[in-house]
Amino acid sequence: MAILSTIYAVFFWVGFLAVVPYLALVVYAAYGCQEQDLKKKYNATWVLVTGGSSGIGAAITRKLASQGLNVVIVALADSVLEKFETEITKEFPQREFRFVGCDLSKPDFLPAVRDATKDLGVSIVCNNAGFISTGMFADIGYERNMANYHTNATAAVMITHHFMNEMLNNGRKGLFTFTSSSASFIPSPMSAIYASTKIFLTTFAASLAAEVTEDGIDVLVIVSYLARFRWVDDMQQTSRHSPSNQTLLPYPQHPSPINSNFYSNAGKMSILLFFQKVSSSPSVIAETITRNAGRVVVSDQGGFPFLFPLCEHYHHSREDPALQAPRLELSRRDHEDCLAFQRRLQGDEAEQDRLGEVDCAVARY
Repeated sequence: MAILSTIYAVFFWVGFLAVVPYLALVVYAAYGCQEQDLKKKYNATWVLVTGGSSGIGAAITRKLASQGLNVVIVALADSVLEKFETEITKEFPQREFRFVGCDLSKPDFLPAVRDATKDLGVSIVCNNAGFISTGMFADIGYERNMANYHTNATAAVMITHHFMNEMLNNGRKGLFTFTSSSASFIPSPMSAIYASTKIFLTTFAASLAAEVTEDGIDVLVIVSYLARFRWVDDMQQTSRHSPSNQTLLPYPQHPSPINSNFYSNAGKMSILLFFQKVSSSPSVIAETITRNAGRVVVSDQGGFPFLFPLCEHYHHSREDPALQAPRLELSRRDHEDCLAFQRRLQGDEAEQDRLGEVDCAVARY
């Protein structure tokens, strides 16, 4: 017994000493960092925000404009962008804005971004654009999966590569930010592409930070646990089996930064109702950028990014069929709930049954 007690004590203290530095960084990032003037810190005039017309992106745009920065907003060319252009120019008449309407899921978007910014000297780049498409991976159309992948990951790589070279070639200080998610910490059935792209962004950002810190370029990745969106507007476009007369977009439209219809119609999907209660405003992400830029590299926002890494030891249970089966059953049950939710939204249950609708819910930052 004495030997076992000694072994337990050793493992306890090893674990404790491993967790304490992480907790110290989390507390420092959350409570020890005051808001900074990024315009002054980076001698910046222009900032670029992807997905900047709604949700988190709109909150970032407003926050940085309030600090005296001019903003290039890259977003899908649609009525949401048009509406936001009217709103933001009225809200900040003293600031300059440029609006680049493009589809980040397509590889040919970069020339439009380059042309719109070639005379500006952008010093801050916020890689925020992204969306989630939920459902069984094999049931979601290939085009939708790849659009999800390219929007969340490939676009950030392309934009970062272009502007980082600009900064390095001109000896300009700067900041790159990435919007990640706590979904990256654990396996995420029903949103496999989303979770995978988010862990990519976190690792990509942390790796870049070590490469460019001596050049005066900071990198910050914000691991958020949930912000409030509207996930409803695009249910009519979520299936590869949709009728031929239905107009499909390559990826979903814009959520609003408020808690609305998706949650109120979520039915038996209790996990979403739970997250509704603990969700935060997109403005929290924007404020985190101004507080943590240049001070930390990975900023865990909220409690879930702390809790999720502690759950990773459950990964080993995947090899035990007895433990794996309940997880698979839960995933399938949530999938069926998701289907029923979508049918209620579209109002034609018989037609949805005939088509075999499989995609469930989509959201965009």
